[in-house]
Amino acid sequence: MSTATATAPGVPASRSSTDEAPGRVARGKPVDTEDGVAVYIWGQAPAGLQTQTQLAAARLRLSEGQLPLAYLRHRKHGDFALYDPAAAVKMRALPSSTKKKMEARRTCPTCGKVRKHIVRGRACSVCRNAAELARRRERERTCFGCGAVRERPYPKTHGRCRDCRRAQLAEERARKERALLHAITCPGLVCTVKTASKAEYRRWREANPYGYWRARWCPPCEERNEREAAEAEQRAREAREAEREARRREVASLQEWAAAALADDSVVVLDTETTGLDSEACLVEVAVVSAGGDVLLDSLVNPGVPIPRDASDLHGITDELVATAPSFGQLLVDLTRVLDGRRVLIYKRSYDVGRLRWELTRHYRAAGHEDPAASAAAWLESMTYEDVLVPYSNWVGDWSDYWGNYAWQRLGGDHRALGDCRAVLDCLRAMAAPAAVPVD
Repeated sequence: MSTATATAPGVPASRSSTDEAPGRVARGKPVDTEDGVAVYIWGQAPAGLQTQTQLAAARLRLSEGQLPLAYLRHRKHGDFALYDPAAAVKMRALPSSTKKKMEARRTCPTCGKVRKHIVRGRACSVCRNAAELARRRERERTCFGCGAVRERPYPKTHGRCRDCRRAQLAEERARKERALLHAITCPGLVCTVKTASKAEYRRWREANPYGYWRARWCPPCEERNEREAAEAEQRAREAREAEREARRREVASLQEWAAAALADDSVVVLDTETTGLDSEACLVEVAVVSAGGDVLLDSLVNPGVPIPRDASDLHGITDELVATAPSFGQLLVDLTRVLDGRRVLIYKRSYDVGRLRWELTRHYRAAGHEDPAASAAAWLESMTYEDVLVPYSNWVGDWSDYWGNYAWQRLGGDHRALGDCRAVLDCLRAMAAPAAVPVD
């Protein structure tokens, strides 16, 4: 930017001396320069200079090659160039239709006056201030109690008419009297014995203006209160002891159940791995072990459908691993043999039984059964299934206030069928150990 020439500091270039336009001399010293042009803070620039926006409002535009004579520094928006209006060129006059539109945008709908700013169809600031002043004056002349309006304002201390003020004072006296009576009366439930005098309470309040007065008990109520508190504490102790005893019995029952399951030769543990968690997930692995840990069945299963990536990331079984594995129908005979007549323990029984139902239905449909669902149900009903998840979670005793019950526990296996079966046996052995979980 070129440096503007001037005859004296702060005087526009269009003026020859300070005597011609004393009002255009800067009112303060510049704080900076920009390309040799002085920069002023707000209120210190020459009064006669204007920004381009101000020039446009006066229907003026910059002449060719017109340079700024000063800059106005704004803390938020930066520097604004200031120009000499005398050196600007007049714009073409606006059409009357445009003037009418601009005038309509600045016309207040309330008072009908044309303002300098756009009002956007709302009341101007003068009308808004007048309306607010009228509302305030009306509030001052309106009783807070009954809403009666009079010509003179009500007292600012209470803002009420005479009758409402009398009622307010009467209510205040009654409230203080009730508070005083409550303070000097025994806090017993139905007791009305006065344990302190009004004068005593007032003296204490004067000496302790910010203290908390504790009402005194009369001897009979104090004795009864102490007796009831002791009885309540005794009942609470008995309730806690009853809960601990119930918990002991529950843990003992679960220990007996786990120990009996481990000692039962008819008990087997079953676990499966699937293609997902949806209702149409297929088996990709199945394992069955005895209560003693002997492996009765451990085989991959070809699901006949691609295994999703997220499922393979969880259990590590891919399409390549099950490509040569037998289908569920080919394993059904061996599965029936190891489960028939046995107590089948499953961690989260509903899920694995649901997957078996789905696979059985697919198998019987492919085999041409008239009612595949009924055939699958008949096969499942011929077996005995028991859940391990709920008994084990109850034995751990991790109470959840959100569910209102014991929180389910993770199995902690390796997400393979055989490893999860062995993890179930570990849970049973932990449950069967005496006094393995505290009951308090």
